[in-house]
Amino acid sequence: MHMKTRMTLTIEPEISHRAKAVARANGTSLSGLVEQLLAREAGVVTSKKKISFAKKWAGRLQVTVKNEARFDSLKDRYSL
Repeated sequence: MHMKTRMTLTIEPEISHRAKAVARANGTSLSGLVEQLLAREAGVVTSKKKISFAKKWAGRLQVTVKNEARFDSLKDRYSL
């Protein structure tokens, strides 16, 4: 496994806020977004596509109900 290099970047606050929003929308961190953009600009081909935790585990986890009344209450509260 290879080690990652830590870097310090200095950018305008407005760009930082917008970049964080873009990263969040893409399901990644700001570091991940910057790495993707730099890799693309440098012509580095990355074969490893990251899958979000939610997509990876969707439909694989089961709910065991021990307290039916509490479960129903939570179900109603969160519109499930």
